[in-house]
Amino acid sequence: MTYTVVWRQGVLDMLADLYVALSLSDQGRVAAGVKALNARLASDPFAVGERRNDDHDRIAFPPLLSVTFEVDHAARVVRVINVLRFGR
Repeated sequence: MTYTVVWRQGVLDMLADLYVALSLSDQGRVAAGVKALNARLASDPFAVGERRNDDHDRIAFPPLLSVTFEVDHAARVVRVINVLRFGR
């Protein structure tokens, strides 16, 4: 079974702001990392990243980012709730 991955609009806006501030090569790294993250979240979100607070809040670190998400196993939905610049 797969999960639906939902990025909140405010989080997408933050990602866009981070993205345009990066060099072209870093933009490529971020784009590839987000694409891979979305695929992994859709297939098995509990295998992605680290658990925070409880088993439903998790954090992952695709290239140059920190992405916080929550998993609603009953509804089969992953909600991305925060994104920050992280790493080099």
